[in-house]
Amino acid sequence: MKELFFLDGKRLEDVPALRALFYGEGVFESFRWKGSPPVFLSMHLERMRKGADFLGIPFPPESQVRSRIEDAAETAPGGDLHVKACLLAQGDALYHSRPLGGSLLVSVRPRLESPDALSLWVCGERRPRQNSLFSYKTLNYLGNVVAKREAIERGFDEALFLDTDGGVAETSCHNVFWAKGKSLFTPSSECPVLPGVTREIVLRSARRFGYEPVCGNFILEELISSDYAFLTNAVAGIVYVSGVDGDTMSSVPRSYEVMRESLLSEFGW
Repeated sequence: MKELFFLDGKRLEDVPALRALFYGEGVFESFRWKGSPPVFLSMHLERMRKGADFLGIPFPPESQVRSRIEDAAETAPGGDLHVKACLLAQGDALYHSRPLGGSLLVSVRPRLESPDALSLWVCGERRPRQNSLFSYKTLNYLGNVVAKREAIERGFDEALFLDTDGGVAETSCHNVFWAKGKSLFTPSSECPVLPGVTREIVLRSARRFGYEPVCGNFILEELISSDYAFLTNAVAGIVYVSGVDGDTMSSVPRSYEVMRESLLSEFGW
């Protein structure tokens, strides 16, 4: 007998994206679409492909993925959108089976205005440094969701993860940067962090703004004692850190404003 599936008491003849539904097996990319494809869309699709390869999900031709994203975005009303493209694993329900294919799900909604600054709560759950899943943007996102909810319930805007050695990692949906003197610091890709597209652009551009980019393993005190800190992702762009665990960070310096304005212009925002 083949496996049967029932939803709310009704038998299903066809279950879409079964492995994505059962195991969170899939990868996704989120980005801002301001009237046209993001400038760095190819970097997002390359990261999605690497994640699909890691999970063994067959990846469609890039031209097809681009076309389906563009069709979805151009159908939606409004010129400033939050686009999310998910590659969902198809296959049987046996947990260790290999995916047989992938389906592309694209969601489009109006982009919410990004805040000028966010306060961080240090999450009590520590991330293991050896977990390679953190290097890919997979659908296994519950840890981030739960941490974000708890941060909000505690009166903060965002959750900051540390690793099991007490090193700074990332927030629930941002990479973290901080400046000290003429150096710009961020956790390295060997830490349990997602190598963000916006993160990469900031690192490439740091010297242009008079900073030496430094990637490594850093304790929380180095972030808290910095000149200033900010967060990055491809939807919000660059957002200032107003405080960590109730400790207020410094006021916004002009050097940060210049860097932010220049990078957002480079993004076409």
